Amino acid sequence: MSNLSSLDIPTTGRTPAHRAERIRRFSKIMSGLYLATSVVLTAGTLCYWLATPQADILASAGLPAAGAGNLGFPTRLLAFLVSMLPLAALIWGLGQARRCFDGFARQQFFTAETVGSLRAFAMAVFVSTLLQPFAYSALSLILTWTNPAGQRALAIGISSDMLLGLLFAGTITVIAWVMREAIAIADENAQFV
Repeated sequence: MSNLSSLDIPTTGRTPAHRAERIRRFSKIMSGLYLATSVVLTAGTLCYWLATPQADILASAGLPAAGAGNLGFPTRLLAFLVSMLPLAALIWGLGQARRCFDGFARQQFFTAETVGSLRAFAMAVFVSTLLQPFAYSALSLILTWTNPAGQRALAIGISSDMLLGLLFAGTITVIAWVMREAIAIADENAQFV
C-alpha cells in the first residue's frame, strides 16, 4: 500500500502565488456580483410591483383575474413590502457572502470572520426560503382583498425551488461548521508547539 503523501499529484505548473492571485481576482468578481445582485433584486421587485399590469400580477400569482378589484398604489406598496420580507433576508445573506469573498480576496481563507460570514449567508438563505410560503399566502390575501365577497383567495405556495434552497442552505451550513471545527483544531495544535 503506498503512502498518499508520497504520490506525485499533477499540478498545473502554476506557483502558489499565482493560484492565490487567481483566487483573489475571482473572489473580487464574486463580491461585486453579490452586490450587483442585491441591487438588481431590490430594484426589480420595486419595478415589478409598481409597473406590472394587474392582469399579469394576478396570473403570475395563480389568481383569477375575473372579478378582481383594482390594484391601487396602496395595495401594490403593501405587496412590495410583503415580498421584501424573504428578499430582505436573502439580501442580507448576499451581503454576508460578499464579506466572505472579500476575506478570500485578502487571502483569509480559514478565519473565524470568513467562516462566520459563510455560515450567516447559509442561515439567511434558510430563513428567506422559510419565509417564502408565508409571503406567498399573505400576497394572495392582499391581491384579492378588494374582490367581491366569495372571490377572495388564500393560496399556499410551496415549490421545489424552496426545497432546493433549504438543501443548499443546509449544505453550506455544514461546510461552514466543518471549517470552524478545522480552525479550532488548528488553534489547539498551534498551542502545543
